[in-house]
Amino acid sequence: MSVRTLPLLFLNLGGEMLYILDQRLRAQNIPGDKARKVLNDIVSTMFNRKFMEELFKPQELYSKKALRTVYDRLAHASIMRLNQASMDKLYDLMTMAFKYQVLLCPRPKDVLLVTFNHLDAIKGLIQDSPTILHQVDETFRQLMEVYCGLSAGEFQLIRQTLLIFFQDLHIRVSIFLKDKVQNSNGRFVLPVSGPVPWGTEVPGLIRMFNHKGEEVKKIKFKHGGNYVTATKEGSFELYGDRVLKLGTNMYSLNRPVDTQTSGASKNSTSRAQENIAPNPLAKEELNFLARLMGGMEIKNPSGPEPGFRLNLFTTDDEEEFSPAEPSVQRSIFRSWPPPMPRAWEGAGLRQAVSRCCGEMAVSHSVKERTISENSLIILLQGLQGRETTVDLRDESVAHGRIDNVDAFMNIRLTKVTYTDRWGHQVQLDDLFVTGRNVRYVHIPDDVNITATIEQQLQLIHRVRNFGSTGKGRREFPSKRHK
Repeated sequence: MSVRTLPLLFLNLGGEMLYILDQRLRAQNIPGDKARKVLNDIVSTMFNRKFMEELFKPQELYSKKALRTVYDRLAHASIMRLNQASMDKLYDLMTMAFKYQVLLCPRPKDVLLVTFNHLDAIKGLIQDSPTILHQVDETFRQLMEVYCGLSAGEFQLIRQTLLIFFQDLHIRVSIFLKDKVQNSNGRFVLPVSGPVPWGTEVPGLIRMFNHKGEEVKKIKFKHGGNYVTATKEGSFELYGDRVLKLGTNMYSLNRPVDTQTSGASKNSTSRAQENIAPNPLAKEELNFLARLMGGMEIKNPSGPEPGFRLNLFTTDDEEEFSPAEPSVQRSIFRSWPPPMPRAWEGAGLRQAVSRCCGEMAVSHSVKERTISENSLIILLQGLQGRETTVDLRDESVAHGRIDNVDAFMNIRLTKVTYTDRWGHQVQLDDLFVTGRNVRYVHIPDDVNITATIEQQLQLIHRVRNFGSTGKGRREFPSKRHK
């Protein structure tokens, strides 16, 4: 593993994030001054001097979760706010785009040209801000100072480290599928045409030499491709022709962008995350994040200039419930709020809601709770019969009376008012919510949490130790036993 990989990973992923945000801000018709402020704030935070100093220190590549946290904070370093679904798909697009670029780099060293392409484009987004331009130029100089002197072997190690980081990520992206550079299983198609790496010859000829170094024989063969010799090498200077097109803005043509994740890939990723053993370097990762995010402050939108929210991408649920319109190209943005989905009318209502709450695939393996999971389960079991509100990960809300909570925190509610992410409400007799889809559980203010948990633990102790001669152990005591 190379200790020089992190700056390249961060800068290239950040460049892809800015490409997407710039394209969606324009497509959403956000006023120009607000759009410029969003991009300027994010770029200024991204290229903060102290942040860059920490980033360029030799260090191991950290986990996906740690880096994802950095980008969450970075995306919200302005007046713009993204919901969880948009942030998830934004990150998917960023990672798949850079993975494609790393895979197709003609030479390992060309990953540096990809980075320069990203920085060149970022400078084009902030042309009216000389101070921020200076920050980007300083990062340019740091890159040239650190990387231009590395050997081909060191760049090969960097490329291998990046590919290991992206291993098992096979998210389907519509722009890649339409260009036929990605298969339906999420794997990229490697080209068999185009220029060969700079300094190499077009394949098709084998030369044989004797012990004196003299050429004694030539053998030609058919390589099956359509390769040409590279015309010139890309410039590694501050200004110049990079030649390589990888890393340039592929969204500049206003093509629709979306991610489609196959069920198998998503489930396997979720299982892999849940089965990961505790990381012995967790403390070091947290220290790293603390240093890295020291200059990243989430802007408070409640100032003289109000913030705004962006819903970048349609979610899988929206795609599933939306009517099929083959003649109309699906847009990323829809009217807000959208009309009630037709699949939710009549007899399909209950099945649709239950499917959203019970079968939705979730990419997060860590539930966002303020007390431990076991204590929360015990607490909710002690609140049986009480009303509560459950926030789900798809941004819907279920309010009802707790009927049952099992050991996996699967919750059954009765007399439910279900509100979807668009604000549509439906009344249900009961609703089953799987524990993996629970984001927050609102505990009533009048509940004494400690006392309720202690009381429930005493009840559990009595149940486990209850029994009588000749009858063995019972799961629950009968009503006459106290």
